[in-house]
Amino acid sequence: MRSRMWAAAGVLALLSSWSYFFPQPPRMGPLARLETVPRRTLVFAPHSDDEVVAAGGLLADLEAQGAQPRVVLVTSGDGFKVGAEIYHRGPVLPERMVEYGRHRLGESRSALARLGLPQERLIFLGFPDGGLHRLWGEYWQPDRLYTSPTTRFNRVPYAEARRVGVPYSGRTLLGELIDILRETRPAVVVYPHPNESHVDHWALSNFVTAALEELRRTEPDWEPPAEWFFLVHRGDWPAPKGYRPTEGLLPPVGLATGMTSWQEHPLNPEQVKRKEEALQDYRSQTMVLKRYLQSFIRTNELFGTIARVKLTGSTEPYPFFPGEKPPWPDLNWVQVITDPRADTVARELERGADALSVWAARNGGMLSLAVPMVSRPRRPVEIRFYVREFHSGQGWGDLASVTVQPEGAHRVDAWPAGTGRDLIRAEQRGSWVTVTLPLPAMGEPESVLINVETRVDNVLLDRTAWRPVSLDGR
Repeated sequence: MRSRMWAAAGVLALLSSWSYFFPQPPRMGPLARLETVPRRTLVFAPHSDDEVVAAGGLLADLEAQGAQPRVVLVTSGDGFKVGAEIYHRGPVLPERMVEYGRHRLGESRSALARLGLPQERLIFLGFPDGGLHRLWGEYWQPDRLYTSPTTRFNRVPYAEARRVGVPYSGRTLLGELIDILRETRPAVVVYPHPNESHVDHWALSNFVTAALEELRRTEPDWEPPAEWFFLVHRGDWPAPKGYRPTEGLLPPVGLATGMTSWQEHPLNPEQVKRKEEALQDYRSQTMVLKRYLQSFIRTNELFGTIARVKLTGSTEPYPFFPGEKPPWPDLNWVQVITDPRADTVARELERGADALSVWAARNGGMLSLAVPMVSRPRRPVEIRFYVREFHSGQGWGDLASVTVQPEGAHRVDAWPAGTGRDLIRAEQRGSWVTVTLPLPAMGEPESVLINVETRVDNVLLDRTAWRPVSLDGR
Protein backbone atom coordinates (compact mmCIF):
# COMPACT_ATOMS: atom_id res chain seq x y z
CA MET A 1 0.00 0.00 0.00
CA ARG A 2 2.75 2.42 0.95
CA SER A 3 4.67 1.75 -2.28
CA ARG A 4 1.50 2.47 -4.28
CA MET A 5 1.06 5.73 -2.38
CA TRP A 6 4.61 6.85 -3.14
CA ALA A 7 4.23 5.79 -6.77
CA ALA A 8 1.07 7.87 -7.07
CA ALA A 9 2.83 10.83 -5.44
CA GLY A 10 5.71 10.45 -7.90
CA VAL A 11 3.37 10.47 -10.91
CA LEU A 12 1.56 13.53 -9.52
CA ALA A 13 4.87 15.31 -8.98
CA LEU A 14 5.97 14.51 -12.54
CA LEU A 15 2.73 15.81 -14.02
CA SER A 16 2.82 18.93 -11.85
CA SER A 17 6.45 19.69 -12.64
CA TRP A 18 5.79 19.26 -16.35
CA SER A 19 3.02 21.88 -16.27
CA TYR A 20 5.15 24.13 -14.05
CA PHE A 21 8.30 24.16 -16.17
CA PHE A 22 6.50 23.86 -19.53
CA PRO A 23 3.50 26.09 -18.86
CA GLN A 24 0.63 26.81 -21.18
CA PRO A 25 -1.31 30.10 -21.37
CA PRO A 26 -4.76 30.33 -19.80
CA ARG A 27 -7.94 30.01 -21.80
CA MET A 28 -9.43 33.48 -21.63
CA GLY A 29 -10.94 36.14 -23.82
CA PRO A 30 -9.23 39.28 -25.15
CA LEU A 31 -7.62 41.50 -22.53
CA ALA A 32 -8.80 45.02 -21.92
CA ARG A 33 -6.49 47.74 -23.18
CA LEU A 34 -4.94 50.35 -20.93
CA GLU A 35 -6.68 53.68 -20.95
CA THR A 36 -4.67 56.75 -21.88
CA VAL A 37 -1.49 56.62 -19.82
CA PRO A 38 -1.02 59.68 -17.55
CA ARG A 39 1.97 61.84 -18.34
CA ARG A 40 3.52 61.59 -14.87
CA THR A 41 4.48 57.92 -14.75
CA LEU A 42 6.96 56.45 -12.27
CA VAL A 43 8.33 52.91 -12.70
CA PHE A 44 9.96 51.08 -9.77
CA ALA A 45 12.38 48.33 -10.82
CA PRO A 46 14.02 45.92 -8.33
CA HIS A 47 17.03 45.13 -10.54
CA SER A 48 18.78 46.50 -13.56
CA ASP A 49 16.82 45.06 -16.54
CA ASP A 50 13.37 44.75 -14.89
CA GLU A 51 12.41 48.23 -16.07
CA VAL A 52 12.75 47.23 -19.74
CA VAL A 53 11.60 43.61 -19.34
CA ALA A 54 8.31 44.71 -17.77
CA ALA A 55 7.67 48.17 -19.19
CA GLY A 56 10.18 48.95 -21.95
CA GLY A 57 7.47 49.44 -24.55
CA LEU A 58 5.40 51.59 -22.21
CA LEU A 59 8.42 53.77 -21.41
CA ALA A 60 9.28 54.21 -25.11
CA ASP A 61 5.67 55.08 -25.92
CA LEU A 62 5.47 57.66 -23.12
CA GLU A 63 8.77 59.22 -24.11
CA ALA A 64 7.65 59.50 -27.74
CA GLN A 65 4.57 61.38 -26.51
CA GLY A 66 6.74 63.81 -24.55
CA ALA A 67 5.48 62.47 -21.20
CA GLN A 68 8.96 62.21 -19.62
CA PRO A 69 8.50 59.08 -17.46
CA ARG A 70 10.91 58.32 -14.63
CA VAL A 71 12.48 55.05 -13.50
CA VAL A 72 13.61 54.18 -9.96
CA LEU A 73 16.24 51.43 -9.91
CA VAL A 74 16.30 50.09 -6.34
CA THR A 75 19.27 47.70 -6.63
CA SER A 76 21.99 47.25 -9.23
CA GLY A 77 21.85 43.47 -9.20
CA ASP A 78 25.06 43.22 -7.18
CA GLY A 79 23.93 39.99 -5.51
CA PHE A 80 23.82 37.86 -8.68
CA LYS A 81 27.03 35.90 -8.14
CA VAL A 82 26.49 33.51 -11.07
CA GLY A 83 26.17 36.43 -13.48
CA ALA A 84 29.16 38.21 -11.94
CA GLU A 85 31.37 35.12 -12.18
CA ILE A 86 30.49 34.67 -15.85
CA TYR A 87 31.00 38.36 -16.50
CA HIS A 88 34.36 38.45 -14.68
CA ARG A 89 35.29 34.94 -15.90
CA GLY A 90 36.09 33.61 -12.48
CA PRO A 91 35.35 33.85 -8.73
CA VAL A 92 34.51 37.31 -7.49
CA LEU A 93 35.44 39.18 -4.30
CA PRO A 94 33.14 41.82 -2.75
CA GLU A 95 34.83 44.75 -4.50
CA ARG A 96 34.28 43.05 -7.84
CA MET A 97 30.59 42.59 -7.02
CA VAL A 98 30.33 46.36 -6.58
CA GLU A 99 32.11 46.78 -9.91
CA TYR A 100 29.59 44.36 -11.43
CA GLY A 101 26.77 46.43 -9.95
CA ARG A 102 28.16 49.57 -11.57
CA HIS A 103 28.38 47.74 -14.88
CA ARG A 104 24.73 46.71 -14.64
CA LEU A 105 23.75 50.31 -13.82
CA GLY A 106 25.53 51.34 -17.02
CA GLU A 107 23.53 48.74 -18.94
CA SER A 108 20.30 50.26 -17.66
CA ARG A 109 21.41 53.71 -18.74
CA SER A 110 22.26 52.44 -22.24
CA ALA A 111 19.01 50.50 -22.57
CA LEU A 112 16.85 53.42 -21.42
CA ALA A 113 18.70 55.79 -23.72
CA ARG A 114 17.82 53.45 -26.59
CA LEU A 115 14.17 53.91 -25.58
CA GLY A 116 14.64 57.69 -25.53
CA LEU A 117 15.01 58.33 -21.79
CA PRO A 118 17.89 60.58 -20.78
CA GLN A 119 20.15 59.59 -17.90
CA GLU A 120 18.74 62.15 -15.48
CA ARG A 121 15.37 60.38 -15.42
CA LEU A 122 16.90 57.23 -13.95
CA ILE A 123 16.99 57.39 -10.14
CA PHE A 124 19.40 54.84 -8.66
CA LEU A 125 19.17 53.90 -4.96
CA GLY A 126 21.87 51.23 -4.59
CA PHE A 127 20.15 48.96 -2.05
CA PRO A 128 21.29 45.32 -1.62
CA ASP A 129 20.32 42.88 -4.34
CA GLY A 130 18.94 39.71 -2.77
CA GLY A 131 18.32 41.46 0.55
CA LEU A 132 15.14 43.50 0.15
CA HIS A 133 13.01 40.79 1.75
CA ARG A 134 15.34 40.82 4.76
CA LEU A 135 14.83 44.59 5.05
CA TRP A 136 11.07 44.00 5.03
CA GLY A 137 11.43 41.55 7.90
CA GLU A 138 14.11 41.38 10.58
CA TYR A 139 16.15 44.39 9.39
CA TRP A 140 13.30 46.87 9.55
CA GLN A 141 14.59 49.25 12.23
CA PRO A 142 17.64 51.46 11.42
CA ASP A 143 19.43 50.38 14.58
CA ARG A 144 19.98 46.93 13.02
CA LEU A 145 21.55 47.11 9.57
CA TYR A 146 21.64 44.41 6.92
CA THR A 147 25.05 43.55 5.46
CA SER A 148 25.06 42.33 1.87
CA PRO A 149 26.77 38.91 1.74
CA THR A 150 28.15 39.67 -1.73
CA THR A 151 29.42 43.27 -1.38
CA ARG A 152 30.01 43.26 2.44
CA PHE A 153 28.46 46.73 2.68
CA ASN A 154 25.67 47.71 5.06
CA ARG A 155 25.23 51.13 3.46
CA VAL A 156 24.87 52.35 -0.12
CA PRO A 157 28.43 52.27 -1.57
CA TYR A 158 27.71 53.77 -4.99
CA ALA A 159 28.74 57.32 -5.86
CA GLU A 160 26.16 57.15 -8.66
CA ALA A 161 23.30 56.61 -6.19
CA ARG A 162 20.72 59.22 -5.24
CA ARG A 163 22.29 59.34 -1.77
CA VAL A 164 25.56 57.66 -0.79
CA GLY A 165 25.86 56.03 2.62
CA VAL A 166 22.16 55.39 3.21
CA PRO A 167 21.95 52.53 5.75
CA TYR A 168 20.49 49.21 4.72
CA SER A 169 17.29 48.98 6.78
CA GLY A 170 13.64 48.68 5.90
CA ARG A 171 12.67 52.04 7.35
CA THR A 172 15.38 53.88 5.42
CA LEU A 173 14.37 52.25 2.13
CA LEU A 174 10.73 53.12 2.83
CA GLY A 175 11.79 56.71 3.55
CA GLU A 176 13.66 56.90 0.24
CA LEU A 177 10.60 55.70 -1.66
CA ILE A 178 8.30 58.15 0.14
CA ASP A 179 10.65 61.05 -0.62
CA ILE A 180 10.77 60.15 -4.32
CA LEU A 181 6.99 59.80 -4.53
CA ARG A 182 6.54 63.12 -2.74
CA GLU A 183 9.00 64.86 -5.07
CA THR A 184 7.67 63.41 -8.35
CA ARG A 185 3.92 63.37 -7.59
CA PRO A 186 3.19 60.64 -10.16
CA ALA A 187 -0.25 60.09 -11.63
CA VAL A 188 0.51 56.39 -12.11
CA VAL A 189 3.01 54.15 -10.30
CA VAL A 190 4.20 50.96 -12.00
CA TYR A 191 5.76 48.36 -9.71
CA PRO A 192 6.04 44.59 -9.10
CA HIS A 193 2.96 42.47 -8.56
CA PRO A 194 2.57 41.29 -4.93
CA ASN A 195 2.53 37.66 -6.12
CA GLU A 196 5.99 37.86 -7.71
CA SER A 197 8.02 34.76 -6.83
CA HIS A 198 11.41 36.54 -6.69
CA VAL A 199 11.88 37.75 -3.12
CA ASP A 200 13.27 41.16 -4.15
CA HIS A 201 10.30 41.82 -6.44
CA TRP A 202 7.88 40.58 -3.77
CA ALA A 203 9.53 42.78 -1.13
CA LEU A 204 9.67 45.90 -3.33
CA SER A 205 5.96 45.50 -3.99
CA ASN A 206 5.40 45.53 -0.23
CA PHE A 207 7.59 48.62 0.26
CA VAL A 208 5.92 50.64 -2.51
CA THR A 209 2.46 49.62 -1.26
CA ALA A 210 3.41 50.76 2.25
CA ALA A 211 4.84 54.04 0.94
CA LEU A 212 1.68 54.84 -1.02
CA GLU A 213 -0.55 53.98 1.95
CA GLU A 214 1.53 56.20 4.25
CA LEU A 215 1.37 59.17 1.87
CA ARG A 216 -2.38 58.70 1.50
CA ARG A 217 -2.69 59.15 5.27
CA THR A 218 -0.05 61.77 6.08
CA GLU A 219 -0.09 64.21 3.14
CA PRO A 220 -3.27 66.35 3.13
CA ASP A 221 -2.84 67.37 -0.51
CA TRP A 222 -1.66 63.97 -1.75
CA GLU A 223 -3.51 62.70 -4.82
CA PRO A 224 -3.28 58.89 -4.79
CA PRO A 225 -1.88 57.69 -8.12
CA ALA A 226 -3.16 54.77 -10.12
CA GLU A 227 -1.22 51.60 -9.30
CA TRP A 228 -0.22 49.22 -12.10
CA PHE A 229 1.47 45.94 -11.25
CA PHE A 230 3.84 44.03 -13.51
CA LEU A 231 5.12 40.45 -13.46
CA VAL A 232 8.63 39.28 -14.28
CA HIS A 233 9.39 36.22 -12.16
CA ARG A 234 7.00 33.28 -11.96
CA GLY A 235 7.99 29.74 -12.80
CA ASP A 236 4.80 29.18 -14.79
CA TRP A 237 5.15 32.33 -16.87
CA PRO A 238 5.58 33.59 -19.59
CA ALA A 239 3.76 30.77 -21.33
CA PRO A 240 5.12 29.52 -23.58
CA LYS A 241 8.67 30.74 -23.03
CA GLY A 242 11.13 31.67 -25.76
CA TYR A 243 11.52 34.23 -28.52
CA ARG A 244 8.03 34.90 -29.92
CA PRO A 245 7.99 38.54 -31.11
CA THR A 246 4.75 38.15 -33.09
CA GLU A 247 2.74 36.74 -30.18
CA GLY A 248 1.13 38.41 -27.19
CA LEU A 249 1.44 37.76 -23.46
CA LEU A 250 -1.38 36.46 -21.29
CA PRO A 251 -1.26 36.39 -17.48
CA PRO A 252 -0.20 33.12 -15.82
CA VAL A 253 -2.96 30.58 -15.22
CA GLY A 254 -2.80 31.00 -11.45
CA LEU A 255 -3.25 34.77 -11.62
CA ALA A 256 -5.59 35.02 -14.63
CA THR A 257 -8.56 35.24 -12.24
CA GLY A 258 -8.80 36.46 -8.69
CA MET A 259 -7.94 39.81 -7.16
CA THR A 260 -6.01 41.13 -10.20
CA SER A 261 -7.69 42.78 -13.19
CA TRP A 262 -5.36 42.63 -16.19
CA GLN A 263 -4.93 45.10 -19.03
CA GLU A 264 -2.52 45.07 -21.94
CA HIS A 265 -0.41 47.79 -23.51
CA PRO A 266 -0.13 46.83 -27.20
CA LEU A 267 3.21 47.38 -28.95
CA ASN A 268 3.56 48.02 -32.67
CA PRO A 269 6.38 46.28 -34.64
CA GLU A 270 8.71 49.27 -34.26
CA GLN A 271 8.22 49.34 -30.48
CA VAL A 272 8.82 45.58 -30.27
CA LYS A 273 12.06 46.06 -32.19
CA ARG A 274 13.22 48.89 -29.92
CA LYS A 275 12.45 46.86 -26.82
CA GLU A 276 14.44 43.93 -28.23
CA GLU A 277 17.40 46.21 -28.95
CA ALA A 278 17.20 47.65 -25.44
CA LEU A 279 17.21 44.19 -23.86
CA GLN A 280 20.31 43.32 -25.87
CA ASP A 281 22.13 46.09 -23.97
CA TYR A 282 21.91 43.91 -20.84
CA ARG A 283 24.79 41.74 -22.00
CA SER A 284 25.66 40.65 -18.45
CA GLN A 285 22.16 39.13 -18.23
CA THR A 286 21.75 37.74 -21.74
CA MET A 287 24.93 35.73 -21.14
CA VAL A 288 22.95 33.82 -18.50
CA LEU A 289 19.22 34.36 -19.09
CA LYS A 290 18.89 35.07 -22.81
CA ARG A 291 15.93 32.77 -23.52
CA TYR A 292 14.04 33.99 -20.49
CA LEU A 293 14.58 37.66 -21.34
CA GLN A 294 13.57 37.04 -24.94
CA SER A 295 10.26 35.67 -23.65
CA PHE A 296 9.21 39.27 -22.94
CA ILE A 297 9.75 40.45 -26.51
CA ARG A 298 6.06 40.26 -27.41
CA THR A 299 3.38 42.36 -29.03
CA ASN A 300 2.14 43.63 -25.67
CA GLU A 301 2.99 44.27 -22.03
CA LEU A 302 0.70 43.34 -19.14
CA PHE A 303 -0.27 45.44 -16.14
CA GLY A 304 -2.68 44.56 -13.35
CA THR A 305 -4.78 46.53 -10.91
CA ILE A 306 -6.00 45.41 -7.45
CA ALA A 307 -8.81 46.96 -5.39
CA ARG A 308 -7.97 48.60 -2.08
CA VAL A 309 -9.98 47.18 0.83
CA LYS A 310 -11.72 49.07 3.65
CA LEU A 311 -13.24 47.36 6.68
CA THR A 312 -14.91 50.27 8.47
CA GLY A 313 -17.59 52.43 6.87
CA SER A 314 -18.00 50.11 3.90
CA THR A 315 -19.99 46.94 3.30
CA GLU A 316 -18.93 46.73 -0.33
CA PRO A 317 -18.15 43.12 -1.25
CA TYR A 318 -14.86 42.39 -2.90
CA PRO A 319 -15.79 39.23 -4.83
CA PHE A 320 -12.29 38.41 -6.03
CA PHE A 321 -12.64 34.67 -5.75
CA PRO A 322 -15.80 32.57 -6.08
CA GLY A 323 -16.65 30.24 -3.26
CA GLU A 324 -17.98 30.09 0.25
CA LYS A 325 -17.28 32.69 2.91
CA PRO A 326 -15.51 31.85 6.16
CA PRO A 327 -17.59 29.55 8.40
CA TRP A 328 -17.97 32.20 11.11
CA PRO A 329 -21.24 33.82 9.92
CA ASP A 330 -21.51 36.28 12.79
CA LEU A 331 -18.79 38.45 11.21
CA ASN A 332 -18.99 40.69 8.13
CA TRP A 333 -16.13 39.16 6.12
CA VAL A 334 -14.35 40.94 3.28
CA GLN A 335 -11.99 39.16 0.93
CA VAL A 336 -8.60 40.89 0.86
CA ILE A 337 -6.26 38.53 -0.98
CA THR A 338 -6.53 35.68 -3.46
CA ASP A 339 -3.69 33.23 -4.00
CA PRO A 340 -2.89 30.89 -6.90
CA ARG A 341 -3.90 27.28 -6.38
CA ALA A 342 -1.51 24.32 -6.86
CA ASP A 343 1.05 26.52 -8.63
CA THR A 344 4.08 24.54 -7.41
CA VAL A 345 4.80 20.84 -7.04
CA ALA A 346 5.01 21.15 -3.24
CA ARG A 347 1.59 22.81 -3.01
CA GLU A 348 0.08 20.18 -5.28
CA LEU A 349 1.37 17.44 -2.99
CA GLU A 350 0.59 19.27 0.29
CA ARG A 351 -2.85 20.71 -0.45
CA GLY A 352 -3.46 21.28 3.21
CA ALA A 353 -0.73 23.95 3.06
CA ASP A 354 -1.99 25.62 -0.14
CA ALA A 355 -3.76 28.86 0.80
CA LEU A 356 -6.63 29.99 -1.43
CA SER A 357 -7.36 33.47 -0.07
CA VAL A 358 -7.28 35.72 2.98
CA TRP A 359 -10.40 37.31 4.49
CA ALA A 360 -10.71 40.02 7.14
CA ALA A 361 -13.47 41.22 9.46
CA ARG A 362 -13.67 43.77 12.25
CA ASN A 363 -15.87 43.33 15.30
CA GLY A 364 -15.40 46.30 17.62
CA GLY A 365 -11.84 46.20 18.86
CA MET A 366 -11.02 42.82 17.34
CA LEU A 367 -9.54 42.11 13.91
CA SER A 368 -10.23 38.62 12.56
CA LEU A 369 -8.29 37.08 9.68
CA ALA A 370 -9.29 33.83 8.01
CA VAL A 371 -7.67 31.66 5.36
CA PRO A 372 -8.99 28.54 3.58
CA MET A 373 -6.65 25.77 2.46
CA VAL A 374 -7.33 23.74 -0.67
CA SER A 375 -8.17 20.83 1.65
CA ARG A 376 -8.08 20.02 5.33
CA PRO A 377 -4.46 19.45 6.36
CA ARG A 378 -3.57 15.75 6.60
CA ARG A 379 -0.31 16.40 8.44
CA PRO A 380 0.87 19.15 10.83
CA VAL A 381 0.74 22.43 8.91
CA GLU A 382 1.55 25.77 10.52
CA ILE A 383 -0.30 28.84 9.21
CA ARG A 384 1.46 32.07 10.11
CA PHE A 385 -0.52 35.33 10.04
CA TYR A 386 1.59 38.48 9.64
CA VAL A 387 0.41 42.03 10.35
CA ARG A 388 2.29 45.33 10.03
CA GLU A 389 0.31 48.18 11.57
CA PHE A 390 0.29 51.88 10.66
CA HIS A 391 -0.15 54.80 13.08
CA SER A 392 -0.09 58.45 12.04
CA GLY A 393 2.91 60.15 13.57
CA GLN A 394 4.70 56.83 14.04
CA GLY A 395 4.54 55.23 10.60
CA TRP A 396 4.72 51.49 10.04
CA GLY A 397 5.68 49.28 12.96
CA ASP A 398 7.53 46.00 13.26
CA LEU A 399 5.95 42.79 12.09
CA ALA A 400 3.50 41.09 14.40
CA SER A 401 2.95 37.40 13.73
CA VAL A 402 0.84 34.59 15.13
CA THR A 403 1.24 30.97 14.08
CA VAL A 404 -1.81 28.71 14.15
CA GLN A 405 -0.92 25.07 14.68
CA PRO A 406 -3.03 21.93 14.17
CA GLU A 407 -6.50 21.94 15.77
CA GLY A 408 -6.41 25.68 16.43
CA ALA A 409 -3.55 25.81 18.91
CA HIS A 410 -1.44 28.93 18.44
CA ARG A 411 1.73 30.68 19.48
CA VAL A 412 2.62 34.37 19.33
CA ASP A 413 5.89 34.79 17.43
CA ALA A 414 6.08 38.60 17.52
CA TRP A 415 3.80 41.15 19.12
CA PRO A 416 3.90 44.93 19.75
CA ALA A 417 5.14 46.00 23.15
CA GLY A 418 2.45 45.98 25.80
CA THR A 419 -0.40 43.70 26.78
CA GLY A 420 -2.95 41.81 24.76
CA ARG A 421 -1.26 38.51 23.99
CA ASP A 422 -3.75 36.66 26.18
CA LEU A 423 -6.65 38.05 24.10
CA ILE A 424 -5.48 36.45 20.84
CA ARG A 425 -7.71 33.61 19.69
CA ALA A 426 -7.32 31.00 16.94
CA GLU A 427 -9.63 28.31 15.59
CA GLN A 428 -9.74 25.69 12.84
CA ARG A 429 -12.94 24.53 11.14
CA GLY A 430 -12.40 22.02 8.37
CA SER A 431 -10.00 23.53 5.86
CA TRP A 432 -10.45 27.03 7.35
CA VAL A 433 -8.20 28.65 9.95
CA THR A 434 -8.82 31.96 11.70
CA VAL A 435 -6.97 34.19 14.14
CA THR A 436 -8.46 37.12 16.06
CA LEU A 437 -6.24 40.00 17.22
CA PRO A 438 -7.03 42.76 19.77
CA LEU A 439 -6.63 46.14 18.08
CA PRO A 440 -6.39 48.20 21.31
CA ALA A 441 -3.33 46.16 22.30
CA MET A 442 -1.82 47.15 18.95
CA GLY A 443 -2.47 50.83 19.61
CA GLU A 444 -5.60 51.02 17.43
CA PRO A 445 -3.86 51.16 14.04
CA GLU A 446 -5.57 53.09 11.26
CA SER A 447 -4.39 50.69 8.59
CA VAL A 448 -2.64 47.33 8.44
CA LEU A 449 -0.76 45.29 5.88
CA ILE A 450 -1.48 41.57 6.08
CA ASN A 451 -0.03 38.36 4.67
CA VAL A 452 -0.14 34.62 5.39
CA GLU A 453 2.55 31.92 5.12
CA THR A 454 2.24 28.15 5.51
CA ARG A 455 4.97 25.77 6.63
CA VAL A 456 5.43 22.03 7.03
CA ASP A 457 8.36 20.88 9.17
CA ASN A 458 9.45 24.54 9.17
CA VAL A 459 9.74 24.51 5.35
CA LEU A 460 7.96 27.42 3.65
CA LEU A 461 5.35 26.06 1.23
CA ASP A 462 3.07 28.97 0.46
CA ARG A 463 3.19 32.74 0.88
CA THR A 464 0.39 35.10 -0.11
CA ALA A 465 0.67 38.65 -1.30
CA TRP A 466 0.84 41.48 1.22
CA ARG A 467 -2.15 43.80 0.92
CA PRO A 468 -3.30 46.89 2.84
CA VAL A 469 -6.55 47.00 4.80
CA SER A 470 -8.05 50.31 5.95
CA LEU A 471 -9.47 50.07 9.47
CA ASP A 472 -10.89 53.60 9.71
CA GLY A 473 -12.81 53.81 6.43
CA ARG A 474 -10.33 56.13 4.71
